[in-house]
Amino acid sequence: MYENQGEQRFGADNRLFIILADKNNLDQSWKLKRDFNFVFGKIDQFFNEATISAKDEIIFTFKKKTYTTISKVLIITK
Repeated sequence: MYENQGEQRFGADNRLFIILADKNNLDQSWKLKRDFNFVFGKIDQFFNEATISAKDEIIFTFKKKTYTTISKVLIITK
């Protein structure tokens, strides 16, 4: 995701990717973003419990320059 950014949108910032999934109906997963209390509760829990490790480090090249960043993925299911 970092290496395939367009030049105008380039950024090597740390990122948290959040994926919402309705286990009973994946096609309706987008509706979970309306359940603020549930989603933000899970995000708060993540930040209270998450740790950073070497596995979270991403090294990539963009325009012949090497970058290092931290990236995590949070999958929220209901």
